[in-house]
Amino acid sequence: MRAAVFGDIHGNLPALEAVLADVRRHAPDLLICLGDVAMTGPFPAECLHLVASLNGPVVMGNADAELLRPWPTFKPRGLPDERAIYELDAWSHAAVGELERGLVRTYQPTVDILPGVLAFHGSPESCTEVLNAETPEVRLSELRAEFGPAPRWIGGHTHRPLLRTLEGWHLLNPGSVGLPFELRNGVYLNVARAEYLLLDLLPGKGLGGGQVQFRQVPYPARLIQDGLRAARVPDAERWASDWVDA
Repeated sequence: MRAAVFGDIHGNLPALEAVLADVRRHAPDLLICLGDVAMTGPFPAECLHLVASLNGPVVMGNADAELLRPWPTFKPRGLPDERAIYELDAWSHAAVGELERGLVRTYQPTVDILPGVLAFHGSPESCTEVLNAETPEVRLSELRAEFGPAPRWIGGHTHRPLLRTLEGWHLLNPGSVGLPFELRNGVYLNVARAEYLLLDLLPGKGLGGGQVQFRQVPYPARLIQDGLRAARVPDAERWASDWVDA
């Protein structure tokens, strides 16, 4: 059994297409999407439909859940660029119709279709919780006691690849398809590098009975830059300038 696991697409159709082209080369038996499919990018509806066409399970991400609620009024919290981000997300929310929201309603809090694997967005308890290399072991133990003994947990949300091992248990994160980022010269930039993982369930081959391969697929940054401009998202030139080639 081979599975391709990916998520955090955020309306970036060129990145999603790049990942799927690479995925097809490796012929997985199953594709699992970890959510956050549409919001924050110029192709929200297109990404929702393309993910739906894959006929694989999809986890409900925090940004997916936002699509199912009325868009809130802006409330400043003193965060950097919060007004610009709010307006971009408001555009994404308005660009999705009831047909697409119907697709989102099929998303699941967790997916356990693979033997020994539990997939989710933030954590099995909450799509907004952050699980990463700094998460205290006591918190991981609490979650494992509540949500079961699967030896491999795979989540998204942080946009950062992760492989963390604890007493024979593994926490993985494939990174982000549509919004990976790097700190370059003191500035955070979005990198045109779509990230996902391949998981092979092969007895006796490590990682609790399987092998994992973290994949990074470069694509031209101009594709997402042109998409932002063509869609006329709010402050398109500013958002386009945040993207760089891998």
